[in-house]
Amino acid sequence: MTAPRLTLAALPEPAEQPRVIAYVGSGTLANLLDAIPTTVWDWVRNGHLPIPRKIGGSARWKWSEVEKHIGIGPSAEEDPILKASRGG
Repeated sequence: MTAPRLTLAALPEPAEQPRVIAYVGSGTLANLLDAIPTTVWDWVRNGHLPIPRKIGGSARWKWSEVEKHIGIGPSAEEDPILKASRGG
C-alpha cells in the first residue's frame, strides 16, 4: 500500500506594500518590543517610552514616536523587519 501524495495549497501572494504601523495598543506594543503589557506601562512610568495618546478611550502609541524615543539608529535601516514596519 502506498502513502497518499501530499500537495501544498497555493499560498496567497504577499501584499506589494507592507502595512505601515501607525498607532498600536499596549498588547501590540508589548509584542513588538518582546515584553508584556505591564512592562510597557512600567517603561512609560520610568520615561523609557513616550506617554500614549487616548484614541476612542484606549491608550495608543504612535509607532514612529516609539522608534524615535527608544533611539533606533542608522543600523536599524539594514534590518528588513524594522524597515518594513516603517513602510519601507
